[in-house]
Amino acid sequence: LLEKLSECHLDSDRYENLRLLQLLPQNVMPKMLSQVTEEKLVESHVQLCELEMECEFSRWFEDHLSSAAFTYGLICLIRDQSQGEKTQEEANAMCKKTFGSIKIVCCRSLKTKLWVDGQPLDKTDTETDVFVKKDQQDCFFFLKHNDAMEVMVIGDINMTLAGEINVLLGNIMGSIHLRVLGQLLTCGSHQDVQKCLAKNGILDSAEAESVLNPPAPGSEIPEEWVDSLDMGILNNFEEGEYVGYNTNDKYVYAVVVEELSGHCGIYTQRYKIEIGEDEPIEVSCLDMYQFKRPKKAQPGRRSCTSAEASCMDLVPLAGAVPHSSKPSAASSSSTRSSPASVDEAKREIDKCLEDIWTLPQEERLKAIKRLYLRWHPDKNPDCPHLATEAFKYLNNRIEELKNGKGKGKTAGSTHSSRSSNFSHFYEQWEKEARQHRNSRERFSRTNNSYNFWTHNENVPRPNKEEAQRWCRQARCDLNAAHNDIGRASTEWCLFKIHQAVEKALIAAHYKRDGQHPTSTSISALAQGVSLYNLQLRVLPQMVAKLKTLGVDAKKTQYPKYHPAPHIPNEQFESENEMAAVNQASELLGEIEAYVMFKY
Repeated sequence: LLEKLSECHLDSDRYENLRLLQLLPQNVMPKMLSQVTEEKLVESHVQLCELEMECEFSRWFEDHLSSAAFTYGLICLIRDQSQGEKTQEEANAMCKKTFGSIKIVCCRSLKTKLWVDGQPLDKTDTETDVFVKKDQQDCFFFLKHNDAMEVMVIGDINMTLAGEINVLLGNIMGSIHLRVLGQLLTCGSHQDVQKCLAKNGILDSAEAESVLNPPAPGSEIPEEWVDSLDMGILNNFEEGEYVGYNTNDKYVYAVVVEELSGHCGIYTQRYKIEIGEDEPIEVSCLDMYQFKRPKKAQPGRRSCTSAEASCMDLVPLAGAVPHSSKPSAASSSSTRSSPASVDEAKREIDKCLEDIWTLPQEERLKAIKRLYLRWHPDKNPDCPHLATEAFKYLNNRIEELKNGKGKGKTAGSTHSSRSSNFSHFYEQWEKEARQHRNSRERFSRTNNSYNFWTHNENVPRPNKEEAQRWCRQARCDLNAAHNDIGRASTEWCLFKIHQAVEKALIAAHYKRDGQHPTSTSISALAQGVSLYNLQLRVLPQMVAKLKTLGVDAKKTQYPKYHPAPHIPNEQFESENEMAAVNQASELLGEIEAYVMFKY
């Protein structure tokens, strides 16, 4: 028998009714519906999000859950809840175990149904924004896709996430700390996390510097991240980029200072890098390794999983030409798709060997080692067939070349094939490949993803191509503003100038660290960008001047920012239009020069 309490001639106060019911003897006390029912996902109605890896909605939650900033905040929260009884190491281990079991699944439609005694109840289907399903090992969060990223939806999901994270942690948090946990899920940076902790009186950790600052150049790359170094040879390097540098049989962090001119070959390019010594050192491109970047899905193609992507080529650093500032026939090879078949991989190997075999012995050895590790099955556990066949082919081709059976450039190489016996290095390279895989697997067992960039947010990752894209649109906005001069729509002219300035400043952020800034104020953006280069120090003054001329995102658009009965169209001086356009053009020129390395 199912009855509503409101139909049982009781008082209208539900809380009082519940209190009275709980006073009844156990044998006559009615059970609440929630005590006898179970909410289950209607799996036949689940429609997965077609955006897959490109879904910004699910990616927002995944990025926040896997961010170093959130983990750091949660560690502080766990330690505060235990009043310091939990050590930093214990709290960190709890976090790793928890996040290794959380999976995000984005759906276009999401519906649940109530079940009683193993049977579904008719007419209990309900649309929902979030549903949690657990099994013995994992905790799945099914999210209903939301293009608008509505605040209420985000808040609801975050509070559900907070509750489930607490369950996975063993229900260690009380209501106060649980509320703070929900707030931490909205934080976009370490600074946001620190502000959240301070506002709620949560003690910060003394180890903040280790996660806020990038690793020191010259410091050794932790063994769990060595497998994230790309062994491909056609890498693209940007000024200011953090890379791996191989020295004395170990990999250390390095920062690219500049590309040296006069070296036009793909494999002979040289760079100056910073590794913590008094002066930058000059090194070969064959000693430098980029950290793998997650590959974006292409329209019309099936998105590969993160596991599948691990066996593919590195996504080239946007906007750069392989080992050269000059376009060449080889430049297209770095931007092509990863080999999709064994035959394609064989063609790539042939092309690489043809070029490598003309190198001096020492450089040839470095390049062969990289090819060996690039295709070694232990380095490609998620595409074993492709890697195994390519690896066998590579070994056979090296043996043929060693015996003088080359073709093309390799047939007439000036460097003797007799000195190209690499077989006595194979055992050493085999051991290294095995170590890389073991370290990666150990990390993956306790973490939600194996992605260097999501776990090392303090490491800058310049994105020149994205910076150039924002600059192009900024220039278009400024041209549109210029077209509005003298057309009795000063507010639109000034608004378009604001849009151009904002996009230009965002472009500088992408050029510096590859991230979209959290601040949207052009004054705050200019202040941050001004620290990137001496030539950019003038940006805050330029923006201040623009604001005095009326450049503003809100005042140019909405009547509520002006006293009634005035509207934006009546509030700005048309004489300021040309001055504002000229000032914005100067600002954009400075940023374009920064993005394009003109100083």
